[in-house]
Amino acid sequence: MNSIIDIPLLFWRVTEVNWRIDWRGQGALSGLNGADQAILNRFPRFVGAAPLVLPPQMIPAWRALMTKGAGRANVYRVRMLDPVAQAVPRQGWRADWADYQRGFYSEARPQVICAAGAAAGATSITVDERALPAPIKVGAYLSHNDWPFAVTGRSGTGAATVLEVAQLRRTIPAGGPIDCIARGLFRATDDATGQVGYGLDRVARPTLDLVEWITRP
Repeated sequence: MNSIIDIPLLFWRVTEVNWRIDWRGQGALSGLNGADQAILNRFPRFVGAAPLVLPPQMIPAWRALMTKGAGRANVYRVRMLDPVAQAVPRQGWRADWADYQRGFYSEARPQVICAAGAAAGATSITVDERALPAPIKVGAYLSHNDWPFAVTGRSGTGAATVLEVAQLRRTIPAGGPIDCIARGLFRATDDATGQVGYGLDRVARPTLDLVEWITRP
């Protein structure tokens, strides 16, 4: 049984954003006629490496999260933070941290509603984005029920915004919520990833290497 370790948004103080779809293709092969062939016989998945900068106050709490994760034994629910493609309303980290320590932390979670629902494999969805501070950008990653997908195009506005999408791998029911800061379930690539060390400045700079858990129910 896999435990899911939820990593709140306040810990995602990343120095680089590199979320991408791993298409999992095999190298091109040459046929007898000289043509090259690429083989795609495994399910694509999202991958990323999160290089973080954690101030001294956060280091013990981060260490506790990594201990709960037990390397590759358990699963991490992470926010696929992408500041150039999504609006992320945040107060300063010190205020967030004070709220977290007191048990009052409430992270930003902008969402839209999938108006008519969409079947797995659909290439477009209709959403109501009137509650957002800005329209959803082409190239953004969204998610439903911790399954991320990509936005590849858009048309319309407001309650009738049509998004072209890729990698919609699970059905979204009519009225289903879609996270505009995508969430996903990931495993660490090795047991040591995400572990903290620090020097005289007492600032930790761990990197959490992640691959999406796509074999879940």
